[in-house]
Amino acid sequence: MLSELNYKRIILAILLVIISAGLIFGIVWLIFLRPGSNIGEEPGEITSTGGTLPGTGLGAGGNLVGQLGGRLPGEDLTGSIGGIDQGRAPARAEISEVASGSFTKANILNDESVKGVKKNKEADSFNYLSAEDNKFYRISSEGGEKILLSAETFPFVDKVTWSPDGDKVVLQYPDGAAVSYDFTTNQKTTLPTGLEGPSFDQSANNIAYKFISSREEDNWLVVTDADSNQSRAVEAIGDQGDKVQVDWSPNNQVVALYRKSVGLEKEEIFFIGLNDENYKSLTVEGSNFIGVWSPEGDKILYSVISSENNYNPILWIVDAEGDNIGNNNFIFGLVTWADKCTFNNDGKTVYCAVPVSLTAAAGMYSEIANDSPDVFYQINLDTGVSKLIAYPVLSENLEKFQVKQLFVSGDNSKLFFWDNFTDKIYYLRLK
Repeated sequence: MLSELNYKRIILAILLVIISAGLIFGIVWLIFLRPGSNIGEEPGEITSTGGTLPGTGLGAGGNLVGQLGGRLPGEDLTGSIGGIDQGRAPARAEISEVASGSFTKANILNDESVKGVKKNKEADSFNYLSAEDNKFYRISSEGGEKILLSAETFPFVDKVTWSPDGDKVVLQYPDGAAVSYDFTTNQKTTLPTGLEGPSFDQSANNIAYKFISSREEDNWLVVTDADSNQSRAVEAIGDQGDKVQVDWSPNNQVVALYRKSVGLEKEEIFFIGLNDENYKSLTVEGSNFIGVWSPEGDKILYSVISSENNYNPILWIVDAEGDNIGNNNFIFGLVTWADKCTFNNDGKTVYCAVPVSLTAAAGMYSEIANDSPDVFYQINLDTGVSKLIAYPVLSENLEKFQVKQLFVSGDNSKLFFWDNFTDKIYYLRLK
């Protein structure tokens, strides 16, 4: 007579055989017998309609964009942008002449590399320093022949800062030297060595900048008269120079913005005027604040980083004038820097260059994003809706661009951009 233990072992062995047989049959059915299966057949592509983000359906050409959190703008689950698989380009890409949410023709304005670009509002033209002969030129936004602004050459220039009217520049050199130049008088004026972040006021009569020396106690926010070269110290900045953004507001009330940490992931933004004005401050949900004034100076478009978005920049807008400072603080959710955006002429629309992809912490170390191409988004400030409008290309070879600076034409029909990969100026047709 078998013991009770032997009976249990036999039953357990039978159960294991049954379970094993079931698993083997399931695997064979899944691979060979399931209807519609075909060994070696590639899975079908999942595509989305041109330019729309999956799951929103607000119409072709773009949708509301939430916090992207590292995903590609306009990307569907196959890793495509606007329905175009980046791993396998279609045999013939359809390229639109007008921005409509997918591949859009980029037209070249000038076929030479430049070091600094300024759009002139009244003439609807561009001033720039040619990287080929180190001379300054002006070219119409319609193209055509370039016009020489000065016969003088300016070699070895590192940075160019233009006055609002395009008649003056501040030139910075790698050794820290700086000069201002007036194209109407051909007058050159030496500025202090150690000048950083210069900005002209709206009249172009004054230049604000950070003066940074070897001694912290000598570091100041300074304003210099562009004609007389007389200077005045506005605010001591000590060792906080990297937290001061010099940028005259369009109404000339604010000279610079100072950001101060008020927690692990918050900053308080102080508005610095010429005469110790006691402006309200602004608290932002993040750090590494970068701000861009609206045309009227009543709002600031800004970007900040936080751990919630892998320390990549997120775009916001807020009221920034008088007693309204801090009101209507609104997040768009686009993952880009504020200085890669521009307002249109009436201030009701914003255009932004948005990186296709960003690695974590790109908001802290922007140089790690140097290889990422950009696509273009449009933001309606009345509704807060953001939509993808263009993936810029030159041809069916699907060339890529990375934007240094954006400009809108006087009639809002073209979006111009200065490309970081080629240092040339291109434009898209908006209508």
